[in-house]
Parts: sequence; C-alpha cells; structure tokens
Amino acid sequence: MNRVWLLAVLLEILLLQAALSNNTRCVNRPDGVFINDFTACDAFYTCLRGEAFPGVCPIGFVFNEELQLCDHPWNVKCLICPESDSFEATFEPIDGECTYYSVCVQGIGELRECAQGLQFDPVEKTCDLAENVNCEIPLCPNNVNPNVPLSVPNPSDCSRYYICFMGEASERECAPTLLFNPETRLCDLEENVECEEGVPSPTSCPPTGIHYVGNPADCVSYFVCLNGEKSPTPVSCAAGLIFDITDSACRPPNEESRCANGEEPTVPPLMV
Repeated sequence: MNRVWLLAVLLEILLLQAALSNNTRCVNRPDGVFINDFTACDAFYTCLRGEAFPGVCPIGFVFNEELQLCDHPWNVKCLICPESDSFEATFEPIDGECTYYSVCVQGIGELRECAQGLQFDPVEKTCDLAENVNCEIPLCPNNVNPNVPLSVPNPSDCSRYYICFMGEASERECAPTLLFNPETRLCDLEENVECEEGVPSPTSCPPTGIHYVGNPADCVSYFVCLNGEKSPTPVSCAAGLIFDITDSACRPPNEESRCANGEEPTVPPLMV
C-alpha cells in the first residue's frame, strides 16, 4: 500500500522540483502578490520587482495564501516545511490534522490528503490504516470558529454530546429515550438517529440476542430484550442497587454510573 501511495505522489513531486526555488519564488509574479513563508504560520512574503520581502501577520492571525490575507487560524491549514536546498521531497504532518499532510521540496510545501480510510503517520511519513497510526482526532473540530458554540456527538455514546466553545468540550446528555442527531446537532427520537454499530443506546433493544436495557422511567429497573422485543413490564434491581447503563447491570453506584432516565444515580433507601 505504501508503494502505491508513493507512486501516486511521485509525478506531483517532480513537478514541484522543477518549479520551486527559495531564491526565485517571486520571479515573473506580479508586484504585490503574497506567498507563504512555510517556516511559521503567521509569516509570508510580498513579491516586488521579482524579489521576496518578509512580513508577519498581526498576533492571533495566520497567513492564508489562497485568499491573500491574514486570516483566523481555523480557516487555514498551516504547512510547515524544513529549510532545505535539496530537491528530495519530504512528507510532513500538519498540526491538528490526521488525514492531511504537506509535501515539501526545497522548503516549500503543497497540501495533500490521504485516501479515504487512511491517516498520515507522522513517524513513518506515509498514509496508513487508522489503527496503525497514533493520531487522536480532537472532539472539537479545529476548522470552525471556537467563539461560536457547536454541538458535536460523543463518539462512544449516542445519548450524549459535547458543546464546543472557546476550545473546551463540555459534555451534555439528551433527555431520556432521546439520542443526539449529528445531522441536526439536536437531541432527537431514536428512530430518526443512525447510531453507529457498537455505540450504546440506553433504552432501545438490539435486534438479536438477549439484552438488558434501562427503564427510562427510573434508575432502579430494567427491561429484558429478546431478539429486538422488549418485555412488557420492567424488572426491579435488588434493594440498594441501581441499574447502571454503562455496563447494563444492577450494581452499587459509583462516580461513573449512569441512569437510563438521565438523573444522577442515587441509592434508594432500604426497605425496613
């Protein structure tokens, strides 16, 4: 797979090698054109009479060559390349990205993206299967304005979601029997949400096998599911126990326990 990937970018590298040079990047360019520096996200050059003059964006902004201006960081994929006079290409990671990378030749970069299903390995400098790459995709996307609240799904629980604001992710939970809909970014009825395989839904019956699911009316009972059919009446846990939907079992509550009704788990008083 790596050989196929390298062959796919070989032609692009050859074209870059023929065209790029640190000393001639402004030759034949119109006066006033801005170009990337590639040594820092906020740095750029201004072309004037065939020469490149360095410049720096205001604090908090980075250079956007496509739009020819200093822009917000969430609108730009910053390409950083090692300074080099060699025509030998290197493949460099992009901060905060798992599928995009930079092809660098003579210190100048071009944005590239791995094929679908692959991620860029910053150690091996190649695209590989996601399970072979140590790249953690952030909960809050880095290509949106962090000053505007955004709801994103919890990747491990369809009934929960995060509100991203100012770079921080705050976890929230939908009301009982509702799931988070990634398309509308709102809590929705279960039948309107496609919950990914392996991600738990707190109250719905899986289509096959025997399962226990929480009763959305309380925290101390559950239903038995058989091949997608739910028992008509709930089964109560023993006195002093709750039904914990984190492991679908009756147990004493702990700090990680969750109730199907969305409330904080508490132990009911023992009957005397």
